[in-house]
Amino acid sequence: LPGTFLNQTADEFDCQPCPSNEWSHRNDTSCFKRRLVFLEWQEAPTIIVITLAALGFLSTLAIVVIFGMHFQTPMVRSAGGPMCFLMLTPLLVAYMMVPVYIGPPTVFSCLCRQAFFTICFTICISCFTVRSFQIVCIFKMASRLPRAYAYWVRYHGPYVFVAFVTALKGVIVAGNMLGMTTEPSTHADLDDPKIMIASCNPNYRKALLLNTSLDLLLCVAGFSFAYTGRELPTNYNEAKFITFCMTFYFTSSISLCTFMSVYDGVLVTILDLLVTVLNLLGIGLG
Repeated sequence: LPGTFLNQTADEFDCQPCPSNEWSHRNDTSCFKRRLVFLEWQEAPTIIVITLAALGFLSTLAIVVIFGMHFQTPMVRSAGGPMCFLMLTPLLVAYMMVPVYIGPPTVFSCLCRQAFFTICFTICISCFTVRSFQIVCIFKMASRLPRAYAYWVRYHGPYVFVAFVTALKGVIVAGNMLGMTTEPSTHADLDDPKIMIASCNPNYRKALLLNTSLDLLLCVAGFSFAYTGRELPTNYNEAKFITFCMTFYFTSSISLCTFMSVYDGVLVTILDLLVTVLNLLGIGLG
């Protein structure tokens, strides 16, 4: 049978199973090493995604420089002021972490994928959410609940919210990593047993759901605030941009989960990387 070999020196009548990292064809007398597969630099999908990430990084860096040079202008202030840098800085860091998806998984690359990258993304989403809330807050909450609005401004509500969400995401990620693992693992491809798939986490699907749960809640909140503020003055109405980002994030996340439920292997890594970069570009465009 495939996956077994006939050891003529030990027992020439019974087939012996191959080791977990080896395979054999029918009627073989020895096993051969399974081919280890992972996302490689020279592959066409990798080159395309890396190019998109590089363009996103350069455009985001240009925005940071322009905002820094004109920080005191009303345009930058109305766009969020310091909150813009709080969102753009982790966005730059997330772009720089895209290469950890490429090559054989290591403890460091798995840690970046499961911890640092997802925290950077959550900071960006929380900034979007608090920005949409703050616009609604200025025009509606300030007149109806002046005391609450005064507390929000006095105690730097936006930064407290982002810090709280980041700390909560850190707890989720830490629990996820402690409950599962950051050690790279390999498993046989169900469609082609001659291949071993290198991955960061054998329970990657569960880890993905846990890591994105808070982001999805923030997206719902941001979308709700944007919808509430749809009748605000045009200069302050950011509903279209926020709706675009949130809708794209929902669509891409559902597509990724659907794809992962059907396929396995390097295709999942490629799509995960592509969705990651497209979500970052969506945040930058928003």
